[in-house]
Amino acid sequence: MSQGYKLGDLTLGEGMPKVCAPLTGTTVKELLDECELVRNSEADLAEWRVDFFEHALDTKKVLEALAKLRQELRCMPLIFSFRTAEEGGEKNITVRQYIELNKQVAQSGAVQLIDIELFRGEDTVKELVATAKEQQVLTIISNHDFTQTPETSEIMSRVEKMLDLGGDIPKVAVMPVKEEDVLTVLQANLQLKKSYPSRKMIMIAMGSLGIVTRMSGEIFGSVLTFAAVKHASAPGQVTANEMKKVLKIVHNAQ
Repeated sequence: MSQGYKLGDLTLGEGMPKVCAPLTGTTVKELLDECELVRNSEADLAEWRVDFFEHALDTKKVLEALAKLRQELRCMPLIFSFRTAEEGGEKNITVRQYIELNKQVAQSGAVQLIDIELFRGEDTVKELVATAKEQQVLTIISNHDFTQTPETSEIMSRVEKMLDLGGDIPKVAVMPVKEEDVLTVLQANLQLKKSYPSRKMIMIAMGSLGIVTRMSGEIFGSVLTFAAVKHASAPGQVTANEMKKVLKIVHNAQ
């Protein structure tokens, strides 16, 4: 079985699921203030949701801000994510802009992981995965559905596509509309864990119904959970400090 991904002193996929805190500031000052809060929280790593940033479509300004975030976060690992409007993000972006932005960020040396949306297109995903691998940056290939929860077979099919495209860590986040949807997510997570025991995955049911999926990753096979420090980036996030307490309880019971 894989020993996980080394991110400095952190190993993603080993022991308890790691806690990731989103950075959602619209200005550089807001982002730097968030970085300080994240560093002083129980979060293990941060995710810059750059689509919240006022200059998200200006690659030069994104890279300038990224350098400042990297310095403020010190050794804490950082995920770079432009969540498109189609998947619940704050801004629209063309495919070409999306590719160029993510390529330059991967080449910057400032991030350890980039998030690539599965439905940006197969060619887009392959191009960005190739660039990330050249730069020794890990890739999360993701899919977010804020309206429903697909069937278990469809969730598994999407994850298998992510693996086929060369992603390091598949991520699926869906919205449950009934209690049974939460069981669907957990069932898919468990089946994937058994089918691909060496692969690390992230599986989330959002909203208040899905909270259990954010906390039970160690049992069902999800290696990363997202928790807020200042502002949540998706429905159902609790605080990083609260999340770490729950993960420790689950871990100590194993």
